[in-house]
Amino acid sequence: MRPDPLPDDPPHSGAATGQFGCWEMDLSDMTLVLSETARAICGLGPATCGLDDVLQHVHPDELQHVSDMVHAALHAGARLDLGYRIVRAAGETRHVRVRAELLRQEGGRARYLGSVEDVTEQVRRQSEAERNAWLLQMASGVAHLGGWSYDAAQGRVIWSDEVCRIHEVPLGTAPTVEEAIGYFAPESRARLSCLVDACLRGGTPYDEELQLVTARGRHVWVRSIGEPVRGADGTIAGLQGAFQDISDKHEAEQQAADMAERLSATLESITDAFYTLDHEWRFTYLNPEAERLFKRPRAQLLGKVLWEEFSALEGGVGYREFHRAARENRTVVFEEYYAPYQVWSEVRAYPCAQGLTVYFRDVTEARKTEESLRLSEERFRTIARATTDVVWDWNLEDDSLWASDSIESVFGYTPADFSGPIRGWSDHIHPDERERVISNIQSAIAAGGDHWMDEYRFLRKDGSTAFVLDRGYITRDAGGRAIRMIGAMVDLTERRQAEHRIEYLAYYDVLTELPNRQLLMERLQRALDDSARGRSASALFFIDLDNFKSLNDTHGHALGDQLLRQAAQRLRSCLSRHDTVARFGGDEFVVLLEGLSMDIHQACAQARRVGERMLVTLRQPYDLGQYTHYSTASIGIVLFKDAADDSGELLKRADMAMYEAKNAGRGTLSFFNPDMEAALAARMALENDLRHALRHCEHEFALHYQPQIDRDGKLTGVEALVRWRHPVRGMVSPVEFIPLAEETGLVVGLGQWVLKQACDQLLAWAANPATAHIEIAVNVSVRQFHHPQFVAQVLALVTVPGIDARRLKLELTETSLLENVDDTIAKMHALKLHGVSFALDDFGTGYSSLAYLKQLPLDMLKIDRSFVLDLLTNQNDAVIARTIIALGRSLGLRVLAEGVELAAQRDFLFEHGCDAYQGYLYAPALPASSVTSVACKP
Repeated sequence: MRPDPLPDDPPHSGAATGQFGCWEMDLSDMTLVLSETARAICGLGPATCGLDDVLQHVHPDELQHVSDMVHAALHAGARLDLGYRIVRAAGETRHVRVRAELLRQEGGRARYLGSVEDVTEQVRRQSEAERNAWLLQMASGVAHLGGWSYDAAQGRVIWSDEVCRIHEVPLGTAPTVEEAIGYFAPESRARLSCLVDACLRGGTPYDEELQLVTARGRHVWVRSIGEPVRGADGTIAGLQGAFQDISDKHEAEQQAADMAERLSATLESITDAFYTLDHEWRFTYLNPEAERLFKRPRAQLLGKVLWEEFSALEGGVGYREFHRAARENRTVVFEEYYAPYQVWSEVRAYPCAQGLTVYFRDVTEARKTEESLRLSEERFRTIARATTDVVWDWNLEDDSLWASDSIESVFGYTPADFSGPIRGWSDHIHPDERERVISNIQSAIAAGGDHWMDEYRFLRKDGSTAFVLDRGYITRDAGGRAIRMIGAMVDLTERRQAEHRIEYLAYYDVLTELPNRQLLMERLQRALDDSARGRSASALFFIDLDNFKSLNDTHGHALGDQLLRQAAQRLRSCLSRHDTVARFGGDEFVVLLEGLSMDIHQACAQARRVGERMLVTLRQPYDLGQYTHYSTASIGIVLFKDAADDSGELLKRADMAMYEAKNAGRGTLSFFNPDMEAALAARMALENDLRHALRHCEHEFALHYQPQIDRDGKLTGVEALVRWRHPVRGMVSPVEFIPLAEETGLVVGLGQWVLKQACDQLLAWAANPATAHIEIAVNVSVRQFHHPQFVAQVLALVTVPGIDARRLKLELTETSLLENVDDTIAKMHALKLHGVSFALDDFGTGYSSLAYLKQLPLDMLKIDRSFVLDLLTNQNDAVIARTIIALGRSLGLRVLAEGVELAAQRDFLFEHGCDAYQGYLYAPALPASSVTSVACKP
């Protein structure tokens, strides 16, 4: 029987693309008629064919199954829905899906009417999706990422395998909410409880980093994410979320933050001005010193263009040198005059990836005095940003490796460099560790383990070596055979370098590269232990460079640092490699000489020879660039050959011997002897007496007041001078106890007592018209002035009713004024607002900076007695006195001369315009009652 014509392929069925076709089969003769699209899908030529013609194109692996299913459907007259593979004429394999329905017509005729669809692409996508899902599961294990859910009705939390591994509990553990929260550290537990409660009650999702305590007691950091799950009626039926171990990330972030904080603190505290510019010449950072020299707060400069904010620089030396540094990628050093501020600056600029880093300092004073200064180099170590993990996938079956894109940013390789066999990776392991690492991996696989972890050195593409932490998780088939390993590499190089740097800084001085105090003390203790065993004697040398402070004050710290480095090298040259030379602090060095003779006389001779060799080499000229410096050293030596004394006692004795050498004229050495301890004991006794006296000030201390006379001969003020009447020693000279108070810090308490007594006296004199006008000048030490509570303490005294703060004058030294100038000016202004005035004491005896002097809110300059003493016979002193008077007049300051003992001295000072006088010509320091009597005389 001839079949009815086959209808066209259904519209929009995909026939146009060859994906969907129609067919029918007459059951009377098993003849099939196929549409054009159906023939194209199945690879058949004629429109009419037999069932066997179709079946012969079925893939051999599925032919029997397909034939059985087709004949079973034909026999039962059932609906047909079957998917299988076919092989077309060219050998191409395709996936098809066949569907058919049985149609019965009048007369008993029956036929199947059906369709055939090419589902090859659908099958491919489904296979890819299943593979991706599997890879996602593997990656979750690598990234320590798991999921969880909570059904409020069941009251249990369902954890994924990874979440169980993070908690270190058996897989399948399903705790209650309270039990789950109980795993968290106490500081995180309360926070998570609130978050879960808010999510359950109000539907508020959360994403928090918290600390977890595992079942084994380990503390780990995790990221916990939760969101509500709502039922059909919209109510919250439970929670679900994700859970990730972020301990490595948290540790890396903490280390990066610590390093950044140390770096920031270093830049903020260095004495040089420092700033950075981007490639558009915009400010990106300024430290406090740069703010001060630019005279602009950093908030006004950040993001602004250098040449626009300081237009006078454009076209000048700095403009050309900065552009040359950027263009040629080279360091530039130059000096430049900035006319608007009338200052010379020495500038050192370094090109970097972000733009330019610049150090500069004000060298105006040094240039005026024609002294050559060199800017000391500051080495700046850039801390690299924390790197991301490099994820890799190793197929053990075909030995192929895949690496994530981050391998390029971390190690310089592209993912394609590692797309082949595993040998492409193992060849980049450091040769010294390659065999060990590969052996460990093979052992982990052979032992049936599920993971491998190792630390080793890895060669970057540029040839450098990186320290890495590598870990991989092994996937096995049902038979336990390892088929895949997925892992991640972490670059530990910066952490290792930081650890080595910290270890170095703990034991060595950065400037001189000598052992520091810590390492010295350890070696000294070892030498003491050896001496206790009677092996040999040793000697400890305490070395101080003479007049080093003078070099620093006159030529700057840069030259001082050069001198210290050269001195360190010279000391090393005098010793054997078994001996120790350490920088003890400042300009002090300590040498430990071991292996000396047990005979004390021979040991003394050995130590003396080494000490004299040090003295000779240290007194040789120092080449400090354009400046040649001559220096000597004072050396104290103590011998020891048993452990009777501890290391601290030995250092103290060597220090005492060094001071004995200084007292002997410097540039020499001295051995310790017991008389030095007697002197130290006397000093300690005086210190103890001073401490006792400060607890009973009213009984032992008293204030005397030396009058200050104006040009008209009138008493206008007094200087408060403290006197100490010791109950046993009698009157103790201020020359003895004031320096001791300064050195021990007791001067702060003593100074506060003096201020209190002076203010009480102001209050008493205010009640008498004859004395109400008297000003009291009080000396303030450096330590007292820079005490954090100094301003508050003074204001508490001068705001007492009846006290006129204008009658209190604080005398400061140049040292206290020039130490932290900004803080000094702020404190002075705070007190001047209440009427307190200021005098600069002993002007001209220290390092006077006229640039700072004009910024300070002073009221008076005091000519030091050392200039007044010989001004009648010494032309230099006379010139200095006249200059100070002229300077005070030009700055609008009153000038007082102290130490005036002769009328001729007073006349000279009067002639040149001095405003006030103090000294024995008028009166010594008097008790308050005597001052009152003087003031009341008509």
